[in-house]
Amino acid sequence: MNRNVDTKVWECAELVFKAAEGYDNPFLEVELQAEFVGPNGETLMIPGFWDGGSLWKVRFAPVTAGEWHYTTICSDQADAGLHGHTGIVTAAAWQEEELQHNPNRRGFVRIHESGRWFEYGDGTPFYWMGDTLWSAHTLRCDLKKTLPAYLEDRRKKGFNVIQLVVGHPTADQFGEETSSYVRYEPEYFLNEGGAPYLERYSLINPAYFSHLDLRIRLMLSMGFVPCLMAMWGQDLQGIKVEGGKHYLRYLVARYAAFNVMWSPAGEYLFTDDVEGWRELGNEIHRCDPYGHPTSVHSVAPHSGSRHYHAEEWYDFNLIQVGHVLGFKNFMEMLPYLDYQMQPPKPSIMSESWYENHPNCVLDDGIRINDQHIRFATYVPLLQGCIGQTYGAHGIWSLYNGEQKDKWTDQMRPDLWQDDLHLPGSGQMKHVRDLMETVNWWELEPHPEWVSTVAESNVYCAAILREQYIIYCTGGQAPVPVLVMILGAKQGGETYEGKWMNPRTGAWHAVRNEDFQYHGYGSGMMWRTFAPDHEDWILSLKRVKEEN
Repeated sequence: MNRNVDTKVWECAELVFKAAEGYDNPFLEVELQAEFVGPNGETLMIPGFWDGGSLWKVRFAPVTAGEWHYTTICSDQADAGLHGHTGIVTAAAWQEEELQHNPNRRGFVRIHESGRWFEYGDGTPFYWMGDTLWSAHTLRCDLKKTLPAYLEDRRKKGFNVIQLVVGHPTADQFGEETSSYVRYEPEYFLNEGGAPYLERYSLINPAYFSHLDLRIRLMLSMGFVPCLMAMWGQDLQGIKVEGGKHYLRYLVARYAAFNVMWSPAGEYLFTDDVEGWRELGNEIHRCDPYGHPTSVHSVAPHSGSRHYHAEEWYDFNLIQVGHVLGFKNFMEMLPYLDYQMQPPKPSIMSESWYENHPNCVLDDGIRINDQHIRFATYVPLLQGCIGQTYGAHGIWSLYNGEQKDKWTDQMRPDLWQDDLHLPGSGQMKHVRDLMETVNWWELEPHPEWVSTVAESNVYCAAILREQYIIYCTGGQAPVPVLVMILGAKQGGETYEGKWMNPRTGAWHAVRNEDFQYHGYGSGMMWRTFAPDHEDWILSLKRVKEEN
């Protein structure tokens, strides 16, 4: 029935097969694969998955244009419905206007050969601007109103990555067996298709994943790249490592033909089994024919590099600082430490401070505001991160006011419809706009090249003697900003300064009378004062001399 299929490069083609044999548990008893041979002789072995009843599917995304010939291979070779089927998938290239409409058509996101940043499959640099929607898999994230409204808002604000949980394998309609910050009612873990498992850990529920498919496809169609957390850290206590491998193989078979990134779990150390998580990371790497970037989301304050940086399956670092304003030093330290590690791997501040979240640990009644969010965004970016994930308290939980969500009064979020419009989320667009003014992938952290007075802090990422991006946190009054330009010769180089207001995105030039530029040590010093006592971005760029 699938003999010849037409699609586009990097677009998922779905092949459907019907088993001729009956199985008590097709999830565990049978394996289906399809070998695809491309126009240049390249070969991809694509796993298939059971989709309920006697239906099986193989999802394939061609990586080059032309004809791809396939042959199915079933572990039960006697099953004529699954084994030995052949056909052709013909992939056409996208037109330029189609690429502009949806950047996902440029190919699956991968790590640049330098190890320092992400790029699309066609080599276009990919700037990670993420948001946290842990509850995207649930009923409260409905497909008619909630998810479309959320995604449209985030697209307008420059976001392009959504971090979400695939599901909680320990949960079903009878309750959940692992601890969490909030004791949710069972339906929190369900979607329109029910729970992830029909029989806990032994029989997957395809109906659940068919509704998750719709959510992921909508994200992809709007240009977002989903970063999929397969489970949460506590779930490993129930499913165990071997059960987790079966679960992950199913997820890879179902979603590897989409432009996704992987993490075996969110907050993996809630089950303190470092070796177990290593095995699960390796399992994703072994099964994924496309080699999507894989990491593991950490607890706070921590980076997954602590355990896995040297691992072959571990492609990039996901850092978490947590929702503790007292942990601001970790905003500086963790990205900078990760940047120094070898081999080079990109780092993302994947969970820092959530806007409108109560300040944890100190219990001082303070809620995290947009000024805190700017600090938690620009400091990691200038200390070595190559992207940032925003979060808001009412958004990650999609809190809709239901009293059966057993929050304490102190920790209860505001409604998600209100938190959708918090000022910090709108200010993320200014981060994207700033980075688009420079070759952001070439920036290196250099805190030693910038200084100010004690009441403020400044952070710098730069391309030596070309471009300097400085974040000034502000103080009680306008503070001096001192930029050391090593190697520059007096009278031989000039630099133009511009201030960006990170609250509004507005730019204005530093006037000649507002800065000084003079020799200092083995180079030059460029100094000025911040426009006022608020936080500011200074962009300092070398002026090219005309021939």
